[in-house]
Amino acid sequence: MSSLKSKAIKGFSWTALEGVFSQGFMFIVGIVLARKLSPEDIGIIGIITAIVAVLNSVIEGGFTSALIRKTNSNDNDYNTVFYTNLLSSLIIYIILFFLSNKISIYFEIDILSKILKISGIIIIINAVTIIQKTLLNKLLNFKKIAIISIISSIISGISSITLVYSGFGIWSLVFLIVTRPLINSILLWITTKWTPSFIFSTNSFKELFDYGYKLLFTNLINTAYKNIYYFIIGKYFSPTTLGYYSRADQFQMPFSSNITLAIRRISFPILSEYQNDEKNLKTKFLKFLKFSVFINLPIMITIMAAAKPIIILLLGEKWHTSIFYLQILCIPGLLYPLQILHLNLLLIKGYSNLNLRLEIIKKIILLPLIFTTAFFGIKYMLYGLVTFSIIELFINSFYTRKIINYSITEQIKDLFIYFKISFLTFITMFSISQLNINLYLMFITQLISGLLVFILLNEYYKINEYLEIKNKIINLKK
Repeated sequence: MSSLKSKAIKGFSWTALEGVFSQGFMFIVGIVLARKLSPEDIGIIGIITAIVAVLNSVIEGGFTSALIRKTNSNDNDYNTVFYTNLLSSLIIYIILFFLSNKISIYFEIDILSKILKISGIIIIINAVTIIQKTLLNKLLNFKKIAIISIISSIISGISSITLVYSGFGIWSLVFLIVTRPLINSILLWITTKWTPSFIFSTNSFKELFDYGYKLLFTNLINTAYKNIYYFIIGKYFSPTTLGYYSRADQFQMPFSSNITLAIRRISFPILSEYQNDEKNLKTKFLKFLKFSVFINLPIMITIMAAAKPIIILLLGEKWHTSIFYLQILCIPGLLYPLQILHLNLLLIKGYSNLNLRLEIIKKIILLPLIFTTAFFGIKYMLYGLVTFSIIELFINSFYTRKIINYSITEQIKDLFIYFKISFLTFITMFSISQLNINLYLMFITQLISGLLVFILLNEYYKINEYLEIKNKIINLKK
């Protein structure tokens, strides 16, 4: 038990470090590029990123989770998945290559075809390193993952900044999104001992596919949903509008996504150890649930409250439209880790079929909502996104009650205090944003007042997660 706890703490620490240094560095790179490039350039890359993400979800779909969940996976399994992914990625890239001209015509953006043909290589790059990543995840070796991610981010980020200042424009962004996974892949192959053998097991494929294909379709649907706004805005509005939306999304996404990644990466193998022990599974699940809310909520409400100084000071006045988008997008962002934890529970128990069913039900609700709200404008689309994220949370938590006897009512009761503290902190910070003062002074005042209110409320209510972190900091000082 203590070993698992120790691994969980180390795993989260290294994942957090990766988020701070790797994603944090990329966040800064994104700001530098956004100041040099136009909203239209950012919007075009947003479409590219969305297309590649959807196609890449096929490669990173069910087989990875199937391998992590399988406690006695062997070299036959790894080689089978490796060659399956490699062949799939080659087929997908060839299809994308020949459809790139039609996609370019659909979005009415001439340069899109050329960029797609180059960026599509990412799908093959990710396919050839899927086993190395899986093995490191199974071993909870997040240290190596973090170090490799940081190195690849620094090299690709500095190179892209050099290119944009040399006048390469949008191609500096293309270079960034291709070279980062490429360097990451090269380093994984160099530092990880596993190499493929000429083995393909039909039995292994059937076993893993039986669990994984439902999860693959689930991931595909889920990824398409997460990126559907890029497709809709890019087609029915304009690349410039998509640029504003994309830039706002990239301000909140690194935080919510990396916290979710850390929670998911650590919780999946650890909770899998208790998949047949309902009592302990519920206890561990609740701990992850509370911890994810404690970490994610304050960050999201800080970004939401300080959206104005963040956008204007970092990007400039030309990005003013992104302020409202960012404030709205933070609401789904603060719920995102909760969504994933509930879905993780289904996968841990082996209910990949239920997971797929839930995703289909949610998307049946989502699609009419998107197209109805799009008719009234992008602001109403964002209101619809918030509405759906709340509906989605209730749907995702439905089977949690059946699996570990933990109802949505109990969850609201257990998490209410965290939301109360965050709401009071938000009100304090947002009130300051309404003052007519210098933006630098506004941002500093917001951070200081928000931090004080948050600490005082946690001290008053004696929140366990806060006290644990506080004690660790005190011990480190000693």
